[in-house]
Amino acid sequence: MSHRAPWVSVLVTVSVLCLVDGLAAADRVVLSIDLPRGLPTGLRIPLQARVEGAATPGAVLVARHEALGEGNVVVQCQSDGRAAWLLAAIGKGQADGKRIRVTGVVKTDRGGETGVRFVAAPGGMECRDGDRKVMFYHREPRSLDNGTHVAANYFHPLYGLGGEVLTQDFPKDHPHHHGIFWAWHQLLVGKVRAGDPWVNKDFLPVVREVVVAELGPVFATLSTRVEWTSKHIVDRNGRQRPIVEEKGRFRVFHSVGDVRHIDFRIRLTALLDEVKIGGSENVKGYSGFTVRVKPPRQMAIHDRRGLLKQDAVGSQSPWADISGRFGDGEAVSGLSILCDKRLPEFPPKWLLRYYGMQNVAYPGREAVPLQRNRPLVLRHRLVIHKGDRSVARSSDQQAAFEVSPVRD
Repeated sequence: MSHRAPWVSVLVTVSVLCLVDGLAAADRVVLSIDLPRGLPTGLRIPLQARVEGAATPGAVLVARHEALGEGNVVVQCQSDGRAAWLLAAIGKGQADGKRIRVTGVVKTDRGGETGVRFVAAPGGMECRDGDRKVMFYHREPRSLDNGTHVAANYFHPLYGLGGEVLTQDFPKDHPHHHGIFWAWHQLLVGKVRAGDPWVNKDFLPVVREVVVAELGPVFATLSTRVEWTSKHIVDRNGRQRPIVEEKGRFRVFHSVGDVRHIDFRIRLTALLDEVKIGGSENVKGYSGFTVRVKPPRQMAIHDRRGLLKQDAVGSQSPWADISGRFGDGEAVSGLSILCDKRLPEFPPKWLLRYYGMQNVAYPGREAVPLQRNRPLVLRHRLVIHKGDRSVARSSDQQAAFEVSPVRD
């Protein structure tokens, strides 16, 4: 059922930033691409390029370079026109710390209707890649237990490359878990406990803006602006005061071969003085970026130590991978959760659970301040894959994410 708390007025803007027309005049665009030492070779990954010269917002190009393998590659420019993305596997011996320059030819067909895109749907936004469903963003508050737990601003379902569902929402064992979400047990304003976002208590994220910032054959980007609210933080007229402004950027890449990459960037800025967030006040410290996985048959959890025979509490690793048989058949699939090296703690501590919850725990049991003028930024990448972690090359995916971080 859909549920909206009576004390919250939800004002939502949904818009699409259209690709700029008239780019055919600039029919050639020069790109520079860094190939840092340590970048794994033979692994198809998202590569970010700089646009040299005039900006080309939303342009789609065709390019070729020996370092990017045989044949043409498709390149899609960001909406700012200053950066672009391509999916390519670097050839052996090419990633030696050099910078390559590539000339791309602008395409007239940008594939907006058949490429990667977010489309409006009841309650939120659905991401599709061609005719495949990728994931769904829940914009509107909703409940599946008659209002005991009310949630918004999360992704579910997340689909595997074979159409299997990888996540759970409102599971019976933990009804406050919601697909891909980020939450904290402690939300403090001065000495006031404003609520417990982790368990959906006295807290609601109000989604103010949803913008489809980019779409095309290589990637699509959803941008959000969210205000954190609580019935305990009100003005003199009894109206709820926004506590934190959250800005999300979620970039979904076209699937190539056996993998798909999805980048998450979440910026948290305090709107009031003396705001703090923290995890559960015990050794577990539940807090932060979380994926509630639908436990597959023959489930396997790996991190940098190898296969985990039991749950992990407080273990440190740059990445984790969950695989198994999610669908009705015998096919194995899974996802890797990667961590940006610019996180406040790196490598971070994890809570890895065979019942399904996978949490990159930050900050843990001790609350940390959120500032007005310096946002806390969380960056992660999901690698959705067929097969097990060896097919995805999870550790190599993490290495690529570290040596070639996403530039803002």
